[in-house]
Amino acid sequence: MDMAKRYKEYDEAEKEFYFYIGLLSAKYARMELLVRRMLGAFISDDDVLNAYLFEKNGISANIELIKTINIRHNYEPEILKGILSEINNIKAERNSFIHGIWNAPHKKDNDVFINCINPKMKFVQEPDGRRWSFGDPKTVRLTFIKKLVSRVDDIILSQEAFVERLKNFDLEYGISKE
Repeated sequence: MDMAKRYKEYDEAEKEFYFYIGLLSAKYARMELLVRRMLGAFISDDDVLNAYLFEKNGISANIELIKTINIRHNYEPEILKGILSEINNIKAERNSFIHGIWNAPHKKDNDVFINCINPKMKFVQEPDGRRWSFGDPKTVRLTFIKKLVSRVDDIILSQEAFVERLKNFDLEYGISKE
């Protein structure tokens, strides 16, 4: 019977991988929360109301709402467009990292490699018939995961600054509240 490993049984490469994949997961969650806060800052000063209104929306729906609302307000349109573009660019990676089925990491060429399979089933038409299969597997380097952590950190900083500026701006009158 295969038992789960204890922490001390993992080698350093595995520990480093699991640390960074966990860190990335936590940062993705923060990025998604900040999308809701961005949207909420356009709607109301009531954080409870905003959380209730938008918590069940997916990140894509909230991004589209932000874009739609900002058509009216035109608040920092280029900055907002850049932030939302970065979030959209990283969203596909997020889905594979959060929902992927990861194999054990292995060392190679002074890096750590991890194979990941997309767990979503898809229907494939092949010359010899049809079949269902999992999504395409991919191999990821730990160095790539570390770069994603940095990219998400940058997005989070941009989001936090944007929310602060927006909260201190009166959208109705187009002036700063300070």
